Amino acid sequence: MGDDFAAGVRKLAKKCNSFFHEGSSRKDCVGFFIDGAQVGFIRPAIVQKFKQYTDVFDVVDKGASGGDASRPAGVHLSQSLTTPNQRTEAVNGVLEKMRDQNDLVALRGWYNEKYKVAKSFSSEDLMLVERAAAPLFGIVTYGTHINGYTYNDSGELLMWIAVREKTKATYPGMYDNLCAGGLAAELEVLECAWKECQEEASIDDELLEDLKSVGTVSYCLEDERGVMPECEFIFDLELPQDFKPVCSDGEVDSFQLLPLSKVKELIIQDNFKPNCALIVLDFLIRHGFITADSDPEYCFMVEQIHTPLHSLFSSPTS
Repeated sequence: MGDDFAAGVRKLAKKCNSFFHEGSSRKDCVGFFIDGAQVGFIRPAIVQKFKQYTDVFDVVDKGASGGDASRPAGVHLSQSLTTPNQRTEAVNGVLEKMRDQNDLVALRGWYNEKYKVAKSFSSEDLMLVERAAAPLFGIVTYGTHINGYTYNDSGELLMWIAVREKTKATYPGMYDNLCAGGLAAELEVLECAWKECQEEASIDDELLEDLKSVGTVSYCLEDERGVMPECEFIFDLELPQDFKPVCSDGEVDSFQLLPLSKVKELIIQDNFKPNCALIVLDFLIRHGFITADSDPEYCFMVEQIHTPLHSLFSSPTS
């Protein structure tokens, strides 16, 4: 499986970090700026749409900044919007109008859930934005993913894999992590992880006390929705042998408990949600199932699951 797995991982990495590969819009994108700081990337077609809303967006074309270094070419949120609440309300008004036009794939999956927009994860919010619209702005978004696993009587490690509900707007019917979800603005990271575990797998509070934070996985993909720099907070959770996950929010069709050898085969196939496959790849590396001695692509794999997202932006982060 060695050569096939290496080729599969390269294909997976290219898919998850597609913004950096040939055919992406990266060279044509412009920055999205709030209060002078770049916080995202916007594709040319979206720039043209934002030009219609001059009370909210100020589009600075190349060579039009008049030598003002604080106003580089790109899409700037209007300087008249000085508070996070003002920005949130104004931008949401534009997005509602664009949603009614029904010509943007991203806005057809409206969540009625807000994501934070900031210079970095730990800095103050500049505004909140509808989750579905995040790819239009190319902002860094965050989520939580939980690896659920157990051991059989022989000591073999088995991993719980979810199969997404066939009616989901994105990646329907595909393999997924046991639990995962986007980090909504009102939630702390651990709170979000607990919430997803309870809703998607009915894991009780006592078991969740063993939830272990194990780092992040980050990547930048692009598809028909837009540009998506994403950072996922990863948790491992060892579960009892007799535990059986039950979905309570309708987002999971079924669960499978599989040996890692089978999981390793699945993550390089097209029916595994790509970013979730990266999370499993990270698990395999951290738990020693993929090592530098066993796999010549080891360093490449580690690099591909830890893209330094904020260094993409020209503005310094706090």
